[in-house]
Amino acid sequence: MEGEAATVTVLEHCKVSPAPDGVPVTSLHLPFFDLLWLTFHPLGRLILYDFPHSTNHFIQKTVPILKTSLSLALKNFTPLAGKLLIPSDADSNADCLIRYSDGDSVSVTFAECNGDVNHFFGGHARDADVLKPLATPISSTSLFAIQVTVFPNRAISIGIMNSHVVADGNTVFNFIRAWASIAKRLCSSDIVSTEDYMIPDYDRSSIKDPYGLGTMIMKSLGPLIKQVQIKESSVPRARATFVLTESKIQALKKTVLAKRPELSYVSSFTVTCAYLWTCFAKSRYNVEKEKHRLDEPQNFGFVMDCRARLDPPLPNSYFGNCLVPCIAAQTGRVMAGDEGLEAAAEVLGNAIAVKLKEGPLHDSEKWMEQFAGLMRGEWSIGIAGSPKLDYYNNIDFGWGKPLKFEFVNETLSLSRCKDSKMDIEIGVILPEAEMDEFSTLFIQGLRDLDG
Repeated sequence: MEGEAATVTVLEHCKVSPAPDGVPVTSLHLPFFDLLWLTFHPLGRLILYDFPHSTNHFIQKTVPILKTSLSLALKNFTPLAGKLLIPSDADSNADCLIRYSDGDSVSVTFAECNGDVNHFFGGHARDADVLKPLATPISSTSLFAIQVTVFPNRAISIGIMNSHVVADGNTVFNFIRAWASIAKRLCSSDIVSTEDYMIPDYDRSSIKDPYGLGTMIMKSLGPLIKQVQIKESSVPRARATFVLTESKIQALKKTVLAKRPELSYVSSFTVTCAYLWTCFAKSRYNVEKEKHRLDEPQNFGFVMDCRARLDPPLPNSYFGNCLVPCIAAQTGRVMAGDEGLEAAAEVLGNAIAVKLKEGPLHDSEKWMEQFAGLMRGEWSIGIAGSPKLDYYNNIDFGWGKPLKFEFVNETLSLSRCKDSKMDIEIGVILPEAEMDEFSTLFIQGLRDLDG
């Protein structure tokens, strides 16, 4: 799994502030939807494009456009350039805030890489950390950082690193779309408009907290806030990309419903997650061979965007986080067994169905307990990304559609596929031995669907 040695050289490091002609959001109160992510590690996204130009062209032509367009985009998204302010005493009545002050900025790095693009972004199994040099880490108080890396005469990558506290996937996607739309128009000398993206909505006045979750979260997570970091693994890990086609998704649905016709909620998302869950569970068991752990719980977590499901609903342009956690649990014995797929689809479907029936805040007073249980569990996995956010067809900086979209450090991620809007692209990071087993199980399981 070793690739050629590659060097990433910094060409310029700068700060980009929002354009001065905007009306900045200077102070943003964080409701419990944001506070839930206080101890979550920053998320990194990478978008790769074809770029048949030299480094000199990149420096002279591309960098100025990216700086100008970023500044113009930030004038509507000023909190991204702000700072996170956390009260020193978690029991105090002070609010957690994002505060933007005049002169605040986003850290931007422009770099050059002499490595093979396919070594970094190919779908094959490769070192899990190969993408880290293409994304700039953020500091403890910063919320956003950008790195643009040119592979001379071959490609260009846009790396976005953000604190989850400031924005969920929907908000980050809207910002990147705004930046790309403005950059594309500058490339063609067109008048910049907002037709291709949504101006963010910052109104939090209608968000209700019936169970005092904000206070509960601060008391529970406050002491842990300064310890936020990505846990480094001492075990060699690999990353790879898999694709689940629409025909295979429909075949999975058919298989589940044939064995569990009584299930009330079976969707493309639930059967996709169920299939991945069983592949994860079986690959781990086959590698570790620890039968004594089969009766321990396995947890599968994901989130649901509830902007449209709140009462009153929030607009899709709402800036921040508006996600509710859904956690499904099943024993390893069931997941590694012959009925693992159907069992997983059932508990995953039930986790969604109760939110749809009872409302997104159902059992919200138990969220902290559920999160604690998830952390205590012998085995757990969560999903990053969403197939609803179409990076491949909606993010064009003027270089055409992306060649590849990836998360930097997430164990499991889902996105809409490059080649079909109905297929799902799956990013996986696992210990190397488990990756080999997972790949075999994933491919063979789909072949078995054909009978």
